Parts: sequence; C-alpha cells; structure tokens
Amino acid sequence: MLKKAVLGWPQIAGLGISLVIAGQFSGWNFGLADNGWANMLLATLLMAALSCGLALCISELSTAMPHAGGVFAYAQSAFGPFVGYLVGSACALALTIGTGAAATFVASYMESVFGFGGWPVKVALFALIIGIHIRGVGEALGVTLLAGAVAAVTLLVFGGAMLPQLDTANLLGAGGFSESVSLHGVFACVPFAIWMFICIEQVSSAAEEAADPGRAMSRGILAAVATLLLTAITVLICAPGAAGVQVVGTAADPLYAAMTHSGGYDASSWLARLVGIGAICGLLATFFSVVYSASRQLFALARDGYLPAALARTNRRGSPHVALQSLAAIGLPLTLVSPEKLLLCVVLLLCSCHLFLFAAYIRMRRSHAHLPRPFRLPGGPLIAGLGMLLTLVVIAACFQLEIEMLSALGLLAVALVINYLVRAARVAKPIVSENPDHV
Repeated sequence: MLKKAVLGWPQIAGLGISLVIAGQFSGWNFGLADNGWANMLLATLLMAALSCGLALCISELSTAMPHAGGVFAYAQSAFGPFVGYLVGSACALALTIGTGAAATFVASYMESVFGFGGWPVKVALFALIIGIHIRGVGEALGVTLLAGAVAAVTLLVFGGAMLPQLDTANLLGAGGFSESVSLHGVFACVPFAIWMFICIEQVSSAAEEAADPGRAMSRGILAAVATLLLTAITVLICAPGAAGVQVVGTAADPLYAAMTHSGGYDASSWLARLVGIGAICGLLATFFSVVYSASRQLFALARDGYLPAALARTNRRGSPHVALQSLAAIGLPLTLVSPEKLLLCVVLLLCSCHLFLFAAYIRMRRSHAHLPRPFRLPGGPLIAGLGMLLTLVVIAACFQLEIEMLSALGLLAVALVINYLVRAARVAKPIVSENPDHV
C-alpha cells in the first residue's frame, strides 16, 4: 500500500516544477546552434501551449480518478488493458532513461563549478537519491520541493544578472527576426523546446497520495505550469542574448557557460558559482522527481500483474523499494550514452504517450461522465484535439535520432508486447478501479 493523504498542493506544485526544471538548465540548448534563436523561440512558445493544454487535461483526469499509475491508468480506462499497459510501460521506460540524462547533466555542472565529476558523482547520485526515496515519500518530496524552489529562484537570479549583458545581435544576427525563421528550423527545434516543459504530466502519479486530490492536483499543476513558463522565457532570452547562440548551443552547462562567456562574470565570480550551484539543485530536483514518478509507474504496472510482482513490494514506510532499486540498475549504465540521444528518446516515448492521453481525455469525457470532476477544463475536447496535432509534429521531429537508437526502441517495444501476451492471461482483475481507495 502506498502512503495516503501525505501531499498538499504546494508539494504537488513542487513535484511538477522539479520534474521539468532540469530541462531549463541543460538539454534545451541543443536546438540552438544549428537552427538559431528565432526558430527556438517559436518552437518554445508552441511547446508551452502544448504542455499547458496537456497539464490542464491531466488536472481534470487526476481529480476524477486519482491513481498511482497516472497516464497508464487513464489510457487503460479509456482504451483497455493493452493500450494502458503500453502507455504505462513507455512512460516508465522514458523516465528511467531520463535518470541517465539527469545524472550526466549534474556531473557536467559539478565538473564546471567544483572541478570534479564523472563516474564517482554519478554513482553517488544514484545511491543518495534512491536511498532517500526508499526511506519514504515524505522525505523524498520534502527534499524535492526545496531543491525545486532553489532552482526556480536561481533561474530568476540568472535572468536579472544577465539582463544588463543582453545584445539583440547575439539573438538574431544581422538578418533580423523574419529572415531568421524557417519552418524547417522550427521543426528541428521542437524536441529540444519541449524539453523545457516535458514530464509535467507525470505529476498525476501523485494523485493517489494527495491529501485532497480535487483541490491539490489542479492547484499544484497550474502553479507549476505558470512558474515554468516564466523561467523558460527568462532562460531562452537571457542565456543566448548575453553570450551568443553558438556558445550556449554547444555547452553541456549552458547557463554557467553563458555567465562566464558574457564578459560580465568569470569562473571565479561568486554569482556565476551561485548560479552553477542553483543549476545543480535544479537538476537534482528533477532527478528526485523522475525517480519518484518512474518508481510509481513500475509499482502500478507490477501491482496489476503486468510486470514482475516483486516490483510492487513496498517497505514498512510505504515506499516501492524494489522498483526504486531497479531504476538504479538500469539508469546508471545509461549515463554512458550521449545525453542528446537520451533526450530525443525520452521525448519520443513520452509524446507517443501524450497522443493516447489526449485521446483518453476526449473519450473519458463521454464514457466516464458520471465521475465527479472537482476541476473541469472549459473547452477541454477542443484543447485536447489541438494538443494531439502538435504532439504528432513533435513525434515526427524526434526521428532525427540515428537508426541505431530507433532500432533499439523498436526492439524494446516488441519485448513489451511479448511480455504483455505472456502475462495478460494471468491477470484476472481490471487494472483501474473507479474507487480511488482500491489498491
């Protein structure tokens, strides 16, 4: 049994911010160097609209049906066990891959700010974060909330420090905005732009542990989206505007690189070091949050018979300790892979889930109209329909991946289908109960 009624709306908001905010410290900049700032700006605004619509749909679904499986539960309820299983498995896989990218980004900032990184840092990160989660959700999310708040403040401090260094020539060059924009450039930037917002939907996994899902989920998610939009625009303008597109676009630690290459600060500056430490806090916050959400996805799938039953075991503090340990066993070796490749894999997997999630929202408005909805999204089906169209664009853009990575994802998909066929006959109960107390 998961521990109930432990999370209020500030913790939900903190979880939502923390799940996403690492993408504003690292990863998003990979779209800049080859495609330019104007294309990245338009792609970011489109992805902000997509993520906001997704978060609002999630807010309604999570108040109507609190469930630790989150998107897995909603897809199952709308389309049956096979689709629900595939969506839940893809989300769990994406989040597990994300732990490898997060560890790599933390190690890069640690190397720049403190002069040490690499494998010792990565191993220590997994050991520390998994250990705190095993101790209990209250402790883990308490640390997450604090780290996410520090990260958000750091981004705003960074914006204030960089504002006097801004030069529009660094953003647009000699051609101006209109000459810098192209459909191809926006399309190529889309997977990196959504990295600044992606994973906000995973906060729905906390609904089963929320003290009052009807209030806490909607308030927390909306507060998280508003905060993330503000910080994303701050970073996108201030980092390349102060140091230039090429410097920021090729850096593993873009905010620290922006400060130390802008001319206003050097590596020994206390403010540059402060921003670097804040970046580490933000990345740690996302690491904590991704581990939390991935473990709950694995727990929910195993609890309902579609993964080994051991993954559904919880300790006396209500933490799914076997699922947490499995994340470390998979995530640590993935730090050997280029973070840009991991990023595209995560985006491809999660956006494939988003398609089903939007579709599930539209269907459940009709098929589950009897469920109470403390939060109801005005014009929800229209917003979900537009979200599906934008999501298809993101999926298409993710095929920038090399054939090797796409093949590996394809083989994993085949393995998941085989696993379902082997286990489905043994699952006698439905995956989702409309009674949120049924665990």
